Amino acid sequence: MIPPRKTLLNISCIIIYYKMSKILTEISAGELLDKISILEIKMSEIKDKNLLAEIKKEFDILNNTKKNNITFSKEVETLCKDLKNNNKEVWDLVDEYRSCIKNSDFKERFSNLAKEIYMRNEKRFKIKSKINQILNSNIKEIKQPTVLV
Repeated sequence: MIPPRKTLLNISCIIIYYKMSKILTEISAGELLDKISILEIKMSEIKDKNLLAEIKKEFDILNNTKKNNITFSKEVETLCKDLKNNNKEVWDLVDEYRSCIKNSDFKERFSNLAKEIYMRNEKRFKIKSKINQILNSNIKEIKQPTVLV
């Protein structure tokens, strides 16, 4: 039997730019306002112009959704401020936490930071839930209750 003849094929690679279509889905009001508050923090903390352009693009889209769908009361405005302040605290705590990891500092401060981040995220959940309740959001975030010892 004669082995098949091997030929070298010149294959040209063509790179096709494909832009994914938009994904449109319903989210809770609390989740939308939470995401916007995080983007506001990123816009004040991140200095890279390319990253800021992407953050600003997302912020503008979500902020437009907010303007078209949410009517603010004083209570919701206060909760939004609380949410942003809480998220800024989480941002700062996570920065410290990352610094501990970078420096291999896994002592008491590391453990305390992890607890603080957890507690702030629990507070964040409660604020978002309150916003969802006030605005009668169709989608509500659910968490399984955890008992801390």
